[in-house]
Amino acid sequence: MNKVIISAALTLCCATGASAQETATAKYKVNFYGHIKSDFIYDKHGVAADDYMKYVATERDLDRDYRSSARGTRFGLDITDGDKVSGKIETDFLGLSENVDAAATSAGTTADLRIRHAYVNLKAGKWDVLAGQTWHLLPLEFSGTNNEFALGYSGVLWMRAPQLRATYKADDRMTFALAAVRPTVKLTDSEGTASGMPQFQAQAQLKAGKAKFTLMGAYGKWRNTTTMSTGEVQLLDLGYNIPLGSMFTLNGQIWTGQNLADFLGGIGNMGYGGDEVKASGGFANLAIKPAGRLSYNLAYGVDNPSDSRIAASATARTKNTTMMANVSCAAYDRVTVTLEAAKQTTEYKLTTGYAELDNLHYQLSFRFPF
Repeated sequence: MNKVIISAALTLCCATGASAQETATAKYKVNFYGHIKSDFIYDKHGVAADDYMKYVATERDLDRDYRSSARGTRFGLDITDGDKVSGKIETDFLGLSENVDAAATSAGTTADLRIRHAYVNLKAGKWDVLAGQTWHLLPLEFSGTNNEFALGYSGVLWMRAPQLRATYKADDRMTFALAAVRPTVKLTDSEGTASGMPQFQAQAQLKAGKAKFTLMGAYGKWRNTTTMSTGEVQLLDLGYNIPLGSMFTLNGQIWTGQNLADFLGGIGNMGYGGDEVKASGGFANLAIKPAGRLSYNLAYGVDNPSDSRIAASATARTKNTTMMANVSCAAYDRVTVTLEAAKQTTEYKLTTGYAELDNLHYQLSFRFPF
């Protein structure tokens, strides 16, 4: 009798274990990724926005800065069923300023985690439907800089926002996309969402051999929450990525529009009620990757708002240019060390005339992807 009871118990345990194993098997494949990044930065003159190289704020030697930070570290999850459904969650530590007193508020170094990407993507034939936060439908051509602001306000347009997007892949060469996007860079929902409408974006992308060309347009509105007057957002942006042999790649953007703060254009200038700030700009980057451990980037970018729509003041930025060069070395295993130098010039429209402020920016970065 005891043998029968023991045998039945063992059989039940095996059945339960098998059932538990089946339940624990994940339906989706999950890939964990990210990088650890440490930056050491010196600016000869004062620049805006902590670790970011936004624009030159002052030429006084007393305002020179040395900063070191690991806030560019990021990690994420790619999730997929291998067929129709995929998603991404990605975060870093650049959400809030370290200048804010953590003891007085919830901001500071203890609360810097932020969402970069968080979306689900559904595939149906040649169509993809995406819902969540990810990149704008911009060309996403970058300058090769190691600074986290990526030459925003200096000709490189980029940013992420919550959106509903549909993409149609006509063939291996052509894709088209439309998106309804949150119409402001501000999480607190002020001028952009007060307009009562999303921002609309469209993109067409062509691959010609190894080259890629992306044309993007956007239209939206902001509403001033004090005067209630509206300002239209308009953008036309052409991106290019052209390999020049085995060692060289030329990429960049050429754009024009108005009220481009959502995309880090127009040096952040906005206008309302017919005073929208028009701006044009772009950048070019030459990436050089010879055989061996070393690689290089040479870049020049310009952001040039129209002076006529900007009132003269001590903070009236009317042009921003950056020249940048860096060298990267695959130092050990997958660790990359990058040394970068850049000269940034910001033009101001003062009541006494125009003035240019210069800064020399140096950055040493260590990056370990995993």
